[in-house]
Amino acid sequence: MERARSHKVFLQFIVIIILVAMSFGLLTACTSAGQEGRNNEKKKTNINSPSGYTGDIAKEDVQEVSILADEEQPSEEEVLLEEEKPLGQEKLLEEEQQPEPGVIVKKDNLPEGFVYLDEYIPSAEYVMGYYGEQNFVGVSIDGYNAPLAIATETAAAALQGVSAAAEKQGYILVIYDAYRPQKAVEHFARWSADESDVAMKELFYPNEDKAAFFQKGYLAKKSGHSRGSTFDLTLAYADTGEELDMGSPVDMLDRISRFDTGEITKEQSANRQLLKQLMVEHGFKPYSKEWWHYTLQKEPFPNQYFDFDIE
Repeated sequence: MERARSHKVFLQFIVIIILVAMSFGLLTACTSAGQEGRNNEKKKTNINSPSGYTGDIAKEDVQEVSILADEEQPSEEEVLLEEEKPLGQEKLLEEEQQPEPGVIVKKDNLPEGFVYLDEYIPSAEYVMGYYGEQNFVGVSIDGYNAPLAIATETAAAALQGVSAAAEKQGYILVIYDAYRPQKAVEHFARWSADESDVAMKELFYPNEDKAAFFQKGYLAKKSGHSRGSTFDLTLAYADTGEELDMGSPVDMLDRISRFDTGEITKEQSANRQLLKQLMVEHGFKPYSKEWWHYTLQKEPFPNQYFDFDIE
């Protein structure tokens, strides 16, 4: 009887030990699960948190997040540089768009039917004396705001044929004047009335009285140049650029500039005849008092005088 009671107590003790062991294992599992849950909470992100974390964060994690946030924020100097960058780029673009020194920028606002002559005859030389001071007046002439030659498209096309024919013979054209604004003609008239202004007499009219220019036909109150189909020009050797000797320079207001003058050599006369032949063959008519002056016979504006500026 006593032996049976001892065996029963022993069995109860074993059961108690087993229950305690099971309880301890369950507690450990719960503790591990809780710790894992807390770790997972640290990894969750929150869009409202600037660092991307929420929940219970360890102190070292807070410091790390703070450092990252500081690295991502630009300094005030960097912000200013970014704000100034577009302005700098705009300034650079403006500088790139500025023409280089010596480059002529055309305004391209010509009336219908007019063109820039150099776009038709790029091989020609352009000596635009009325734009500067190398002319019989000695100053820049009204309306000549750029050293460009302008003409009617019809006249430009005809002169293009002259240029092609001249080049086959080893010559190029030298253009001194084309379209001339009416305001320039009026400038000439004012100048001719000022008897005291004879600064360019020796070079351009050594034997003439400027007051008689209109009477002798050197100047006119209405010029064919203002109709856009008249040219003042000569020839030059294509290989050297040297002008042919015509006996007198362009715009020499003197009897020696008459086409049929007897004051020049046979060679000079032959050179004038060569220019005349090329021009006449392509539809131009000469002016007897100026060997360099030619007008298109079938000009598109025979009765219209223009006054737009050359620019």
